[in-house]
Amino acid sequence: MVKMKKTIVILLLFLAAFNLRAQDGNLEKQTYIRAGYSFPTWRYFGYSGKSDWEANVPKRSGFLLEFGNIFMLNSLKIGPGMRLGINIDYLSLNYNKLYFKDAGIRDHFAFVGSKIGPSFSFCPVQRLTFDTYFKINPIWVAVNAEVSEDEGTEDLLWIGFMGLKYSLGLNVRYSILMLGFEFNPGFARLREYDNDENKLTKVFRGNPGSNKERTTVPSMNFTLGLSF
Repeated sequence: MVKMKKTIVILLLFLAAFNLRAQDGNLEKQTYIRAGYSFPTWRYFGYSGKSDWEANVPKRSGFLLEFGNIFMLNSLKIGPGMRLGINIDYLSLNYNKLYFKDAGIRDHFAFVGSKIGPSFSFCPVQRLTFDTYFKINPIWVAVNAEVSEDEGTEDLLWIGFMGLKYSLGLNVRYSILMLGFEFNPGFARLREYDNDENKLTKVFRGNPGSNKERTTVPSMNFTLGLSF
């Protein structure tokens, strides 16, 4: 009876050690590529909510594509199945669209940037890992095209090379699959492009009713990708 108890204890310890090793194996450096749906929040253009848009409520849509790494800080073991890390998106391509049907206007926004920040990963069981992160998201290039369905109305174009957004999100990884949820607020500085003179003017896009140089461009992102 005593031998059986010792055998059971040894077996349980072996299984626990194997499980921790398996979990730690899921907490190695990750390389990922992901794509998904990105839509503007109601706080676009500095509004505080949907009610601020009054009757001119746009239809919202968008797209996101990213690839990057999560570097695990293995020297800082904070507990079984847990790691701190550095999360880097080398390239983040973000597109948002606002369609004002009544006015016949489509507002297209495109952002090219990178992201970097700390992450925390937790692997409760083998193959399943949760990553939370906060990243700074500098915008290298931003473009806004306002296209009118009225042929008599001139389309407008704004271009910017400076902006700053942030990313607060959660990844759910199972084996090589990655599901992501992210809030991505921030701003871009967009200057009007003069088609006649082929140059950028000093007129900024700003927000409606504001003379500030920044245009508020927050979005919510939902992605699916591969992580290995």
